[in-house]
Amino acid sequence: MNNKIVIKAQRESNLLDSLKSYMENESIEYIITDTISKIDKDITAIIYLNENDINNISLNVKVPVILISNERKLVKDTKSVVNYIITDLIIDNNSYTSVQKEYLFSKGIYHSFLKVIEELLNNIDVYNGIIYDITEIKKKPDDWIFKFDSINETYKWLAKKNITMKKNFTQKVVSFYSDKVYNDSLNEINYLSEKLLNIKKKQHIIDMFVLTKEEFEEYKTNYFYKTLLNNISNTYNIYFVDKNAFMANDLDIYNRLVDGIIVYEDCVYQDTYSDEISLGFVDCKEETIKKYNEYFDYVLEKYGQKISIGGVIDGI
Repeated sequence: MNNKIVIKAQRESNLLDSLKSYMENESIEYIITDTISKIDKDITAIIYLNENDINNISLNVKVPVILISNERKLVKDTKSVVNYIITDLIIDNNSYTSVQKEYLFSKGIYHSFLKVIEELLNNIDVYNGIIYDITEIKKKPDDWIFKFDSINETYKWLAKKNITMKKNFTQKVVSFYSDKVYNDSLNEINYLSEKLLNIKKKQHIIDMFVLTKEEFEEYKTNYFYKTLLNNISNTYNIYFVDKNAFMANDLDIYNRLVDGIIVYEDCVYQDTYSDEISLGFVDCKEETIKKYNEYFDYVLEKYGQKISIGGVIDGI
């Protein structure tokens, strides 16, 4: 049976955003409302967020109810199936970036909350009156770093970031030579397509390729790289960085950038080619974003050689 959920909420909140994310990821039809006057026949569950007066809510119906609050509120004398979640996420007013929310919803405390929601919506064990108290679960992660479960998931995330970048933001990319990535694979081509759309839309992007001169000549035969070279413009720039000179003079920074990084507005993606499961990980910390912007600008100014259309650099 297809689920159709009513979520009754009085205001926007991080908790409501987590429920929206869950419903959309699971392809569950849902309605958000601040008033319930009637319950349609196709509704399969009702979720109440922080209902103040529980005695006035419509509970004497056949539709299962999940009541979420930050304190113990129990409904008596009802014919409905009512289960409870107690969580102070109800009053979480922190401002998170989109990537931090993504982390919290998929890995952090909100993920724990959504697992309970999933269990209660399915209700395989026919719970009625069960109370989940998750107020003591740790709220914020220590490192704000999340990894991917597969290479496909990594590419999917990167493609999504390409689509959602803000117009006035400059994306900074550092790439190193790797047969694992630049191999004309379907994933690579799909990712390139999203990147090219951004280039065509005049999104500001700087690509920095850290290569030996031999690797540079090899790259010029790769479809991915050739396509980028042919789309250089006043908003899309490519720079060559001599790997040997970089390593000889700034090995510490070199090691921090290898195997490649992408600096976004709200996070830093870092490649890890030694990981056979995924291509990399994401760090959402503000200090990381600041640090890698500084690394990028330093390397670009000291070692960057601008490439013109077709891959021409003086002296190479």
